[in-house]
Amino acid sequence: MFLLPEGLCPGSYTPFTANNKLDEKALATHLENVVPGSGGLHGPAGHSEFASLTFEEWKAWTNVLVDVAHRSKIKAWSFLGTESFEKTIDYAHHAKKAGADGFWLIAPYFNLYSQEAAYHYYKDFAAEFSDTPIVFYPSHQTGNHFTPATIAKIAELPNIVGMKLNGDATYDEVSKIILLTKDIPNFRWVTGGLNVLYPLMKGVDVKSSCSPMSNFAHEWSLNMWHAYLAQDWPQVEKWQKKIARIAAVLNVTGDRHVGARAGHKAALALLGRPVGLPRRPAIPASEEHIARIKKVFLEEGLI
Repeated sequence: MFLLPEGLCPGSYTPFTANNKLDEKALATHLENVVPGSGGLHGPAGHSEFASLTFEEWKAWTNVLVDVAHRSKIKAWSFLGTESFEKTIDYAHHAKKAGADGFWLIAPYFNLYSQEAAYHYYKDFAAEFSDTPIVFYPSHQTGNHFTPATIAKIAELPNIVGMKLNGDATYDEVSKIILLTKDIPNFRWVTGGLNVLYPLMKGVDVKSSCSPMSNFAHEWSLNMWHAYLAQDWPQVEKWQKKIARIAAVLNVTGDRHVGARAGHKAALALLGRPVGLPRRPAIPASEEHIARIKKVFLEEGLI
């Protein structure tokens, strides 16, 4: 039986030095900060600016991830994926060599392809790494939209052990995906963030969640997760509202993808855990935005 994603699986924003180099020591510290109570670590993911990293930086990031996770006796899930099968293979081989316990594989991005091509991409990748558990991520950020039927076919592959639920999918789509995959043995849904749990909290048995807000409020995230497991819905709602409030103020606009996490990085600096600036073409958060973040963080007692 393959390893299944379990519990909270946070990651880290990517810390860059003043001269725009990956700060491996700071990365290890940020990952260590979110280890307590977690079932695993994952990354470098979208909030880690993974697409802006060079291959060498990605490899170093992965090495740090595996080291911190295994020293902490939890699982290391390597987040990877590029524009093509051929390019992604090198990432996957490095992750295996580094000791990753499994992959979180984002769909190929920046090119358009059919539903059949999407299925065969994952089918061939799963066959290439047949002894490795894979959580697949059909993110709309890639420019492609996997149908619930395609997702269900991918979920049937032997070593596909889970799917990161797409935060951009509609409620109807998520409902169809859950109905089509709920009876597949040894397959789990992974929510992209804890906020996704709130609309799904009754009747859907989620066993694992990403937790990017753990980087700002890990204790809150653990409180919400434990309340969800206990089906304590008033407590779930309480912590969801607090986490949703800080998540909303971090974004430049209503779209969390705009600005390459500039507000997120500014917020970490306010908390005394600086990670440098986002990479271009993103620009640093404005003073007005930083002031709004500070106001919310003060009101919520984070600073």
